This record gives sequence, structure tokens and C-alpha cells, in this order.
Amino acid sequence: MHLCKGALMSRWKGLVCLLAIVAVFSVGYAAAQDRVVGDLAAGGKVALKGNVHGLAKAEFDLGHADRSRMLEGVSLSFRPSAAQQKDLDQFIADLGNPASPHYHKYLTTAQFADRFGMSRSDIAKISGWLRSEGFTNIAADNSRNQISFDGTVAQVESVFALEMHNYLVNGEVHLANANNPSVPSALKDAVIGMGHLNDFAPKPHIKARPHLTSYVSGNHFLSPSDYATIYDITPLYTANITGSTQTIAIVGQSTVSATDLNNFRSAAGLPASTVTMTLVGATAARCAGDEGESDLDLEWSGGVAKSAKIVFLYAGVGTGGSCTNRSYNVWDALHYAVDNNIAPFISTSYGYCEAGLGQNQTNIYRGWAQTAITQGQTIVAASGDAGAADCEPSTSRSATTGLAVDVPASIPEVTGAGGNEFIGDSPNYTTNNPPGGNPPYWAPAGSTSDTVSSALEYIPEEAWNDTTASLAATPPGGFSASGGGASIYYTKPSWQTGTGVPADGHRDVPDISIDASPDHDGYLVCSEDDGTGNVVVTCTSGFRDGSGGNFDVVGGTSAAAPTFSASLALVNEYLGTAGLAPINQTLYQLPGNNPEPFHDITSGNNIVPCTSGSGCSNGSLGFSAGVGYDQVTGLGSIDVYNFAQIMARTATTVTVSPSSSSVNLGANVTLTATVTPSGATGTVNFYDNGSTTSLGSGNVSGGTATLSTSSLSIGSNSITAQYGGDTSYRLSNSATPASVSVGSSFTLNSTSTGGTLSVAQGQTAGPVNITVTSTQGFVESSGSTTQTVLPVSYSCSGLPSEAVCIFSPLSPTQATGISLTITTTAPTSRLERPFERKSGIMYALLMPGVLGIVCMAGARRRITTSLRVLGLIVVLGFSTMWMASCGGTSGSSNKNPGTPVGSSTIVVNATTGGSSPITSSMSFTLSVTP
Repeated sequence: MHLCKGALMSRWKGLVCLLAIVAVFSVGYAAAQDRVVGDLAAGGKVALKGNVHGLAKAEFDLGHADRSRMLEGVSLSFRPSAAQQKDLDQFIADLGNPASPHYHKYLTTAQFADRFGMSRSDIAKISGWLRSEGFTNIAADNSRNQISFDGTVAQVESVFALEMHNYLVNGEVHLANANNPSVPSALKDAVIGMGHLNDFAPKPHIKARPHLTSYVSGNHFLSPSDYATIYDITPLYTANITGSTQTIAIVGQSTVSATDLNNFRSAAGLPASTVTMTLVGATAARCAGDEGESDLDLEWSGGVAKSAKIVFLYAGVGTGGSCTNRSYNVWDALHYAVDNNIAPFISTSYGYCEAGLGQNQTNIYRGWAQTAITQGQTIVAASGDAGAADCEPSTSRSATTGLAVDVPASIPEVTGAGGNEFIGDSPNYTTNNPPGGNPPYWAPAGSTSDTVSSALEYIPEEAWNDTTASLAATPPGGFSASGGGASIYYTKPSWQTGTGVPADGHRDVPDISIDASPDHDGYLVCSEDDGTGNVVVTCTSGFRDGSGGNFDVVGGTSAAAPTFSASLALVNEYLGTAGLAPINQTLYQLPGNNPEPFHDITSGNNIVPCTSGSGCSNGSLGFSAGVGYDQVTGLGSIDVYNFAQIMARTATTVTVSPSSSSVNLGANVTLTATVTPSGATGTVNFYDNGSTTSLGSGNVSGGTATLSTSSLSIGSNSITAQYGGDTSYRLSNSATPASVSVGSSFTLNSTSTGGTLSVAQGQTAGPVNITVTSTQGFVESSGSTTQTVLPVSYSCSGLPSEAVCIFSPLSPTQATGISLTITTTAPTSRLERPFERKSGIMYALLMPGVLGIVCMAGARRRITTSLRVLGLIVVLGFSTMWMASCGGTSGSSNKNPGTPVGSSTIVVNATTGGSSPITSSMSFTLSVTP
């Protein structure tokens, strides 16, 4: 190696050279290894299971597609090798672990590719194979985990052994593969699945209320200033934290009007829009519904982080495509945002139910999310608007597909945003005194304060569920509630813990929630999209005067995703950090800090009507909000300023260890919590077996806090610790519980035997007075007022024959003293059986009988049958008498010896009842004399 040739001429140059060498080898140590072995064009093929879209059903099938149709952007997505995946999982965990040297040390896209992507050689080999098959526009992404290409239906069918069909779904004709694609065997361990084999596009999670009268009517609607007041952003604005150093990426699949964006900002009192728009794929199009979604996302992300740079990545429809039959969609925009590391915060208000996508496709998206985290990117996704039944069509009036959650919100590396609804006032009150005596949350209607900012403070919330009103509307709508529930594909992440988190073994969504009701109270949006594709009059006046202003009022979890993303961007600027990823690990550590960063939503639900499917009971399915986390509102809504204050504190970790892993009931055990960094002060609370009631607390000094306790219950105890934080250090919970097994013991002893007890045959030995010594040994559980006392049963073992133990008082008992006597049996004479002394006579009688049988068997035919039978009866009679005389003992003795003479070791056993029986014993020698 000549990198440092001549560098030793200078000490400093030598040092620089050494650092360069270290850098070279530190980058190269994790370089991707070649994984594709063999000729891709030869050999067999392997089917990729789970790669058929959920709507490509036989009942919708219109038959074979046009084989000359061009498919754009078809893709092969690759999974990391087993070693790479293990490394990736650990790296992501370290990124979120304050105790790790890799905490928030992000990678560049190139570094990710070299460490976790396919090798350059493999990419070249696969590209060459695709080229040989006639595909064009072959391109690998920056992470080297995906290759895209173009080809006709005929080419794709031939190379990947599948059929492309047309399907009629909800009045629209769509293209999709009818069966799973197959890839060369050499790729079977590398390929997750294929993309762009269908033109189904995800739908936006937006709920529109297509009218706005005026604030003067008494109804209330949100402006960015209202949002800032309610969710406590104003103090950050006061500190000049407005997002000026931040970038937020919004993904969509329609063009938008810059005029709409500027009119919205003008009405909100903000400077003109600076949105950067980037087309992903080919052929931009204005698409009804999608445009309104993007207007909401762009206006409100920029309205909350009002000085941030907003990048809009929108997918085209492809050459010859349309808004309903498109080659590219919002998934491509999301991939572009990650693959090009566009921004530290990415918001998507699109999604699709897990079962409809299939696990392979979902895992492809998870790969993107994991890539994003390693680069410091946080993806926030709407959790869906169909309550707990995410797979239902938008027009459904009763669920039949069962419980379901939305992708990408269900991916563990994505933050799922659910929806709430304000309950602090009636939607129609017109005075400054809301019903129930609540504070005046809004400025009086028509007052001089009723301009671009009317909210006065935080307004209490419940879970968003407008389903009843939506189904009763004219014309009727579909479900309208916060999406949430448990993933069918992903297990519970180690970080998803805390009060209320279900012990279901599954990744639960959402993680947080924000106002989402279009009815109470919706978001003002300026959009020319009326949902039909027609261009309507753009917004021309301020928020206060709705007449002629043409502002829309919208809601849905679509509003939660961009506003929460913008809130995180403000916090990131406040902290001066490069990113917050992985944020989910942090979110679940924050409840309980002071001040509290979340508003816990404890009422409401996402229950919807149902007629069949998983979770359907008594005509409904879904979940209810409760204390702590729930599958409707997650951890609750954010108090942004409090959140920023807590995030500014140094992150901590806490571990707990016991002085002993096994103790007796009632004995003291010392629990020690170690808090890192050691400069933390405050207290640590210790908890047992997931209880919300603390065992006690200890003050932190020098990085440790201790608690001595004797109150652990019998059995296995799982001890956890929570460091409560202080003004400089953040609250943390122990990740791994400490195990303490609590048993109990008692002893049996006696001084009355002197170690040996003598007794003559036939006599009674004892009594042996036994003392039972116990420290709560007979108590299974004990509380402040009640306890469970266990019975104790006594028994003996090792007794000689014909000896019996008798305890007084009779067992079972809890007596602390008990006496034992042992009875023995004296020897006795035995009764003689007939012929016992005349065995010679018996044999004399028996032998002729036997000979008689033999003779009878060989007699001549003239001997009558009667004589044969008579002889047999006589023989059998004598034989029976002899057998009877031989019954009883087989020995030659003619007496019962009684209890054997000699010494035996007697063990006295005592055993408690209860779920965890405890046994104690003592022993002595029993000497039996003649």
C-alpha cells in the first residue's frame, strides 16, 4: 500500500496518514459480500409467495391483459443477508440507545449501501441478466437494495412465469398479476418481492367537509395559529424557532396549484410559499382527491413549521397512464425521499391495509423505513380513517373483513399518527360560556379576536369517531374514525412498553394522535380540488369571512401526519440536532416526565359496525381509549413545547439488579438501580411484576439508587425501575427486568430423641416432640390487612415393615409444635394349612392321580367315558386340597417376625399447600429390639 509513501517525513503528516488508513479500513470492514452464485439465465425458478395484490380476486377477473402493454418501473427488491440484517437491527437499536457510542450517529446513503446493500458485483450481474432478457431503463437505487426496469407484459410474463390480467374493481379496470412471480433460484434468498406489477394506487386518508360558512355562525375551524395555541407551539415561535433550518418532505401523487398554497399562507398571515416540487416517475397529472390531500399536507406542514423548507415529491402516472391506471404512485415518492435522503422528516398521508398488500410488499416498505432511520430520517404516516377495520372500502356501512391496520403506519420503524376530536365545548355554542362550565376555549364568535387565531388554550380531546354521523349523512358516508389495532405481520418491538400497551405480542398502532375530526373541529384548507377533478374558484379572502372565500374544512388522520412531522421539525431545530430518528424508541420513554409531553386521551373509541370478521362481537368491532397507551389514540396528543423541553434534557438509561436472586419470604433484598449518565439526580421508583404501585423509591447519588425491601411475594418477581428525571436529565425505564425468586422455609427439630429412639417389638415409641420453626413459612401472600395461611401436612419415610407413624395433632396443621409416636408389631405364631406336615402323603396321593390321567389318555376304547370323567374329578380334588395347603408364605418359617429387629433412619417430612409448596424435614434413628 503506497497511500502513505513519504508521509513519515513529517510527524503530523504521519498522523494524518494513519487516520486516513483507519478511515479506509473502517469503511471497508462491513462491505457487502457477493450473494448471487450461478448463471441467472439457466437453472430453475422459485416463486415469490405473497406477491399478489389483495384486490386481484377471481370474482373481479376480466381475463388476460394486452401482452404488448408497457410496464414501467417494474422492480426487484432485495433483502439484506442474515448477517447484514442482524447488524442492521443492532445498529438501529444503538442509534436510539443513549448509552451507545452510535447514538444518533447516522450514515450517508453510500455508507448504508456498502454496509447493508447488495454488492456492486451482484447488482452488475442482475442488471446484465435483465438486459439479456430485453428489459430497458435498468437502474439500481442508491441503497443497492432495488433494481427497476421497463418491459412489456409479454416480457414480464415470460421471464417471471406469471400472468397479467385485467380486473374490474369498484367500477374501475385495473391491471395486476394473477399469480406469484418466479425468480431464478440463484436469487431466492436475496429477493423480497417485485413491485409495479399492478396499477392499484393507495388512497389518501382525508375526510372533507365541503363547506365553510363563517366563524360568525358559531362553528369553529382550525388555522395554523389555532393549532399552535392548542398544542403549545407558540413559546417556540416566541423563541424564534420557526423551522428555518429544517426540511420536511411531503409525498403525494398529484400536481398542486402554487396559487392555492400562497392564498392559504396569505390568509394565515404567513409569507409566500417556498415549496420545492419534484416529479417522481413520468407524466405528471392533476388527480381528484389526491390534489386536495397534497394541498392539506403542504399547507399545514408549512403552516406549523412556518419557515421550514417544504419539498413536495409527487408521483407521475407513467407514459399513457391516468389517475386510476398509473405506473407510478405515492410509494415511489416515498422511496425517492428515502433513497435520496431528501429530508430528516417525511410525512405520508397515504396507506393501505396490511392484508391487502401482503407481507412481502409490506416488508419492502419496511426496508425503506429501516434505511431512513440509519440516515436520520423520521417517517410519520396516517393510521387510517376506517377505525379498527382498515381493509374496508370507503363506502362500507358494516365491516366484513375484520380487524386490520394500515401500512406504513404499522411498520415498527414508522410513527403512526391517529386522530382525536375536541370535546371541550359544543360545536354549536355561540357564547363565551360553554356548556358544563368549561373555560372559554375559543374567542367569542364575531369578536375582534376572531381573526386568524381564535383558540385560547388547549382543548380537551377524545378519540375521533364520527362514524355514526357519517353513516347517517345524506348521502351516507363510510367509516370515519381513528385507525388503530395490532399488526398481523410485525411482533411487538422491545421499545413498545408502558402503561396501557397490550401484552398481545404484536406491533400496535397508532403511536400518537392529533385532532382529526372534520366536524369538530376541522382544518381550513385552500384547494381547487373539489373531489371530482373540476377546477373551482381558488381561495380569495381571509379565514374569518367564509363567504366567497371557498376554503374547505377537512379532517382525517391525513391532518395528523403532516402537523406532527412539522412539530418534530420544530423540536429538532430547538435541539440543534441532525435528526430525531429512531423517534419511536424515545416516544415510549417520555410519559411521566415533568412537564408531561403528551395529553393522555382516555375517552372515545374507534369502534365501527360489523357483520362478520375477526373481532366482530355483537355487531361491532374496535377499541376504546384508556389511561396511558391505547390502540385508538396511542400515547395521546403532543404538547410541543413540553416535548421540546423534555427532549432537550440528556437522555438516560437505568438498569436494576438485586442483592440476591433467591431469598426467603420476609427476608430483605436490596435493589440497586444504576442511572447513566452518573450525574443524574432525583429518585428511582422500583416496581414488581408490572404493578403500577411502587415497591418504594431511592434517591440517586453518584449514579445509583437503592431500596431495601422485604415485601416481595412468594414466587418469581420481575423487578423494574423508573428513573424520574430531573431538570437536566430525562426520565427512563429499565429495559430488562431483574428476577428475584422468593421462597420460604421452616425447620423441624427435636431434642427428645437424642438422635436415636429405641423401642421393643410390639411397643410404641415416643412421643417425639418436634418443634416447627418458621419465618412466615406458612404464609403464601400477605397484604396490609389480609394474608393467606397455608396448611402443613406431615408424613414419615424410611419406616421398617409393620411400623406406623402417628402425629398429634392430626395433619394438616399449622401447629408450631407437634408430637410423633411410632407403633411396632410383635412377632406371632402362624396357622398351619391342611397337609402342610404331610407333604409326603400328598405326593403319594397326587402321583397316582397323575398316572391315572396319563393312563386314561391312552386307554382302550372299551373304557367308558364315565370312568374317565370320574377319575379326573378325583385327581383334581386331591390337587386342589394340596394347593390350598401350600398357600401363604413361601418360606420355611412358621412364625410372623413382626417389625424387624435393627436400626432404620426415619425421615419426618412437612409440606405446605399453596401454589408453591415448601418442604422441610428432620431425621433420627429408630432402633427396634426383641
